[in-house]
Amino acid sequence: MLQQIKYYFIYQLIYVAIFVLMSSVGAFFHFLLDHEISVVESWLHKNTWEMIILSKLASLFLIIKWFSIKLYEFTTFKTLMKRLLTWPKGEAIVVSTFCLVSFIALGKIVVSDYNYLYWYQYFASYAGIFLFFALEFVLMAYVNEVVRPLEGTELKIAKVCYLSFFMISYLTTIPDYYDLGFYSMFCFATLLYLADKGLNNWSNVVCFLLVFVCPLASIFGLDPVWGNDYSYFRFQDKFNNLLMLLVWLISFCYYKYRNQFLYSYKKLKR
Repeated sequence: MLQQIKYYFIYQLIYVAIFVLMSSVGAFFHFLLDHEISVVESWLHKNTWEMIILSKLASLFLIIKWFSIKLYEFTTFKTLMKRLLTWPKGEAIVVSTFCLVSFIALGKIVVSDYNYLYWYQYFASYAGIFLFFALEFVLMAYVNEVVRPLEGTELKIAKVCYLSFFMISYLTTIPDYYDLGFYSMFCFATLLYLADKGLNNWSNVVCFLLVFVCPLASIFGLDPVWGNDYSYFRFQDKFNNLLMLLVWLISFCYYKYRNQFLYSYKKLKR
């Protein structure tokens, strides 16, 4: 277990270091050109998603490269995809759809008319937040290959550590201007749960990201980096954390106890 946690911590550490380096180099050249601080801040804000994803990809590449040198037989990404990416569980599709509909229904949605031309930002937000979360599970799959899949209590402890390190790196690289730290933690915790035993169910992870997380970020303004600066729709008021927990609790109960509920219902019907 300690090996898995160690590799994940190193991955996050490298990611943060590369991101800080890229941000510092960009800011340095702007100051060399005698740009005002507002220009530097604007450049950093507009290019944050690109720097985050490049930093995560570079960190993942370095860890995987280390694994390939260390191991005699190394599993390729293509092989992992064939093994771990199939069709998601029906429960995962229902949970993803339920969360999306619940957030839209419970939130006060308004139209941001002036944001309808930001097509690149729509794409960058959608792809950026997808990779931001998905790359974490690529790393976990490789760690499982190199060490071993975790089970039981070890897996629960590892999930808590993964969530803690993820949030520390998140708050280090993304200023929480839009107060979406709790929401991002909610998303990652849900993904950890949907990944099932061994954290190897990519299908459920991809389903939740594509159906719920990415649309809310790019279209409805729940983007941790840009907020609703470029989204066509936005939530008029801050989304209530208690309502978010209630949605998560209903989703959790459905995903975990659906079969028991159906069995009990059929038993009573007889």
